[in-house]
Amino acid sequence: VAFVSTFFNKNAMAFQHIVLSLPAKRMISSGNTWSYSSSVRKSQRTKNVLPLSSYYSSSRRDASTTKSGSQLYAGQRDLQQVLNVAQDAARQAGEIMKQTAGKIAVSKTKSNTKDLVTESDIACQELIKRIVSQTFPNDVFLGEEDVGSGSDASIQALQNALIVSTETATNSDDESTTSDDRLLWIVDPIDGTTNFQAGLPLYCTSIGVVSLSDNAQPEVVAGVIYNPALDEMTSAIRGHGAYLNGERIPTAAISADDDESGIPLKDALVNVGFPVVKESTLAASSRAVSTLATKVRGLRMVAVAAQVMAWVSQNKFQIYISWDLNAWDVAAGMLIVEEAGGTVTDFYGEKATIQSRDLIVCSGPGGADLSEELRLTLQDNDCLKY
Repeated sequence: VAFVSTFFNKNAMAFQHIVLSLPAKRMISSGNTWSYSSSVRKSQRTKNVLPLSSYYSSSRRDASTTKSGSQLYAGQRDLQQVLNVAQDAARQAGEIMKQTAGKIAVSKTKSNTKDLVTESDIACQELIKRIVSQTFPNDVFLGEEDVGSGSDASIQALQNALIVSTETATNSDDESTTSDDRLLWIVDPIDGTTNFQAGLPLYCTSIGVVSLSDNAQPEVVAGVIYNPALDEMTSAIRGHGAYLNGERIPTAAISADDDESGIPLKDALVNVGFPVVKESTLAASSRAVSTLATKVRGLRMVAVAAQVMAWVSQNKFQIYISWDLNAWDVAAGMLIVEEAGGTVTDFYGEKATIQSRDLIVCSGPGGADLSEELRLTLQDNDCLKY
């Protein structure tokens, strides 16, 4: 089935149908024409995207299985199986992204002209949702593209999803599933849509899986961040470390010049968020850039929250700060950073939760001290209010 770039605007639903009905096929290009093919010449092959049925029998390098092979559970749920499905969904969505990045028009905007949506965002979310529901039909799914624009809409959507997650579900066999067994999947199909639409290789899929077992505080128990352009799969299961492409991410080492509290702020590479939804958050971000410019080793503004958090977990950045973030931006990243030994706090210095919207994220060890030094610096310069 061949189609050219104008197809995306005029035939959005057909595009989704093609993508969703052919999860194991690849999209290849010939000139300016794009087509799906299950028999690609050897010279054109990319990595296979496996159908879900064959995933569990493969020894994928993504999987962060413990060396002992022990089962990992939240309530009655096998978290290794959950992580496998999340990684498979992210990789299949990644095939759509790789083949359409920089070649697809903006289909609409949300909060303002900087808040973009493409047909690929929608197609990736529908694909991920279908893969998840095939294996876990009673779980709850919260995807960015199902939510209206603005902070209030995202706050309400998360609250509603958490309420639904605590209710008892009944499957097709009339078997009930309690809240101890249900999980909430929080998904950003393409974080960094502006980069993606421009063809910049700074975008990713973020999937965070939340448990409400024993009526406890909602807790992210599995997370995946996948950048298809770089083929980086960062993942974690709570209590079992963070992984990059199947290799354990080591806790950042302390250099000989540092004490046990970790690096000082002056030696940190800092990523400052670019929160486009409100002018007030952009103003706060601008004040932070001005404040930190002479106080840190370097400043960056990679406007992809999930990707930046993955890089904090790998100690590529030592600090990430941003304002008014949504749950789908940070759910997976919060877990991954913590499992790599880092810290995630709010603007009051408290441990962040998935309801937190303003975050300071630091690599470890010494992340708590670094976070507090940054927080006080920004607070003294009126950078935390908006």
